[in-house]
Amino acid sequence: MIARPSVLPAAGWSFPTPAVTTLDTGLTVWAYDLPGQLILSCDLVLEVPLNAEPAGKEGVGTIAVRTLDEGTLAHPGTRFATALEGVGAQFSGLVGQSTTQCLLDVPYDSLEEALVLFAEVVTTPGFDPQDIARITSNRLAEIEQQESRGAFIASTALRKTLLASHLRIARPIGGDTDQVSGLTPEDVTGFHAAHYRPRGATLIIAGDLSGIDVMGSVERAFGAWNTTGTMVCPEPVSSGQPRRQLIHRDGAVQTDIRVGWYGIDRKDPRWHDLQVAVTVMGGMFNSRLNRILREERGYTYAVSMNARPFRDSGLIDVATSTRTDATAGLIGETLQILKADTPFSDDEVSQAISFLTQSAPLSFDTAEAITAQAATLAAAHLDLDHVTTALAALNKVTPGSAMDAYRSLVDPGTVSIVAVADTADLTDPGFEPG
Repeated sequence: MIARPSVLPAAGWSFPTPAVTTLDTGLTVWAYDLPGQLILSCDLVLEVPLNAEPAGKEGVGTIAVRTLDEGTLAHPGTRFATALEGVGAQFSGLVGQSTTQCLLDVPYDSLEEALVLFAEVVTTPGFDPQDIARITSNRLAEIEQQESRGAFIASTALRKTLLASHLRIARPIGGDTDQVSGLTPEDVTGFHAAHYRPRGATLIIAGDLSGIDVMGSVERAFGAWNTTGTMVCPEPVSSGQPRRQLIHRDGAVQTDIRVGWYGIDRKDPRWHDLQVAVTVMGGMFNSRLNRILREERGYTYAVSMNARPFRDSGLIDVATSTRTDATAGLIGETLQILKADTPFSDDEVSQAISFLTQSAPLSFDTAEAITAQAATLAAAHLDLDHVTTALAALNKVTPGSAMDAYRSLVDPGTVSIVAVADTADLTDPGFEPG
């Protein structure tokens, strides 16, 4: 009989360190050389926060970034898409709480040509009124689809509850129907002209950079970009008042439920302990919430708990759904579990730490994954070695420190709850109508 081979401990791993250069224009470049990664990933992180949108024009940032690649001054209309396709590149963009991102994926041997097009789409978009109208129409259709889903309604309502009502981040990132429908081409072009600027921006490039003159290519593409623009800092985030809301959704066949608290960001000394605690409670398959609500009670198919950081502060939430007649039972059981009357065990914490740390090498095995994480570091103003130091910090979490962090932040007595259901046969005097 052949003896079973022993399993060796995993080799040490750390997040890669980039070469960092800052252009005279203020654009900072992070270059991650990843041998063998022949599809390069580029991410331009712009200091254009969500609250840069003017009052009454919410959603203009999303329309602007989605219209960028519909044509440029040098390549109007479909000519830009043809040029981008000619170098095998793909462009996309997104808006977040503290930054706006423009992303580009490109084959190894086309980086220089693709960067020229990348700079072109960011700095001199055509913004044809017909394209803006079409993108706006698409966004309105997207809003209609989102608002037909109970999960979206519940998550949006919970955020409005957990965050102060005056905050832009308390409302949908892409704007609502009333505000998006009123946007004009002048709003979009004006927003771009006012806020897209190199100073404070970070260009992240990851992939096999051997034999590539990265900085030369960046200089040739972005060196002339010197727009001054307007600097807007992300708004300080503050908490709202805990509420219990029951929102009617006509014809819903289940109840979508969200439970949450105002939270912390990655710079808080409790952050790593909270990550482990949340993973024990609802962040992995054998978590307490999943084991009891799904496996033992049969209330739900899936339940999750997450800590969601902003640049400052954050949110903690539980997301699940159940059949309508089980709504009260599931909520009551969830709140009981969240009390965490039983302290975390060594085994629970050990499994949570392994879950969070040992998957890291696989999670960051592509250039795209590296740029995505690096963009998070840039957006949150974190150190370049944050991922590596965070993994080390997670390995030092103990059951006691995880429990202390959890109990300092998660209090079932101050919880906000949102339930979205067809309320014809569902009433609860403890809920406010949504």
